[in-house]
Amino acid sequence: MRGLEIERTLKARMSPRHRFVKWWRKENDFLDYDLVDRFVDNLTSGEEIAGIDLLTMDDMWNEVKRVGGTRVKLIHEKNGDKVEWLHLGKKGLHKDICVYCPETLLTIYDVETRGNPVDS
Repeated sequence: MRGLEIERTLKARMSPRHRFVKWWRKENDFLDYDLVDRFVDNLTSGEEIAGIDLLTMDDMWNEVKRVGGTRVKLIHEKNGDKVEWLHLGKKGLHKDICVYCPETLLTIYDVETRGNPVDS
């Protein structure tokens, strides 16, 4: 599937709930996740991939939980949901409390997989 076909496929499958795209190459040696808008903005006509799946916030949260395990926790507060994330920083174990949003989930996922979701 190439650039325009990828874009048509996304438009045909997408609903307002879809915030992420999971995509992979035909060689099955590379898999990645991205925000739908950023993925579309970076598409080129020569881009060639094997397939795509669209994910909701819940779908991506399940992926983050899968790779982060007990180090990530969803906290429900009056003023909105947050993610508590324990991770290794420059000075040892660090705890971040982040807004529960697509960018947060993707950042945590990328750090937890070290940018290589195939090996995760």
